[in-house]
Amino acid sequence: MFWLLTSMMLAAEPLAEQKIYVAPPTIHDETLGGYQPYINSLLVSATNVNKHWVKRSYKTDRVIVYDKHTIEYALDTTCNYSLPLQCAEENYHWVLVTDIFSTENFATIVVKLYDEKVQLIASASKSSYSIEECKSNVKRTTIKQQGKPKTEITEELPEKCISFKPAILDKDIKQAIAILFASIPPA
Repeated sequence: MFWLLTSMMLAAEPLAEQKIYVAPPTIHDETLGGYQPYINSLLVSATNVNKHWVKRSYKTDRVIVYDKHTIEYALDTTCNYSLPLQCAEENYHWVLVTDIFSTENFATIVVKLYDEKVQLIASASKSSYSIEECKSNVKRTTIKQQGKPKTEITEELPEKCISFKPAILDKDIKQAIAILFASIPPA
């Protein structure tokens, strides 16, 4: 009985730490290309805020988040991190991969979390759609003539429409990361 309880206790022992590498996002929109460092910083920050889900799901004591600036210093490796999934398998850590797509009518962020065996653990997406707001343009004119009743003239002019382009905002990135980490199944 003693050995059975001891083996059960050792089997439930938490991992010492889990490492997550946040790969630079792949952005499929030329207008957002210059924002890649900002988006990468948001991804790292949101991952760090939501790492408690990994502690709960995988029963680990510590979660360490790396980005392109810190991974090569933290891990003594010669791996080419432009291929993050290959490096995950080689260096035994998880990878967060992000794709951002944008067209005239929608913008979407897709985040995927892979484990050290390059198996998809969880994924999430958040979309934004274009909006068109139109206002009817009615012009009313009242004419007053002495000794006659007021005359009201109503003119309907063409509608004025404004289109708002779809955009991925910082809150969309944070929400996609939160959904991703909350959907990690228990180990």
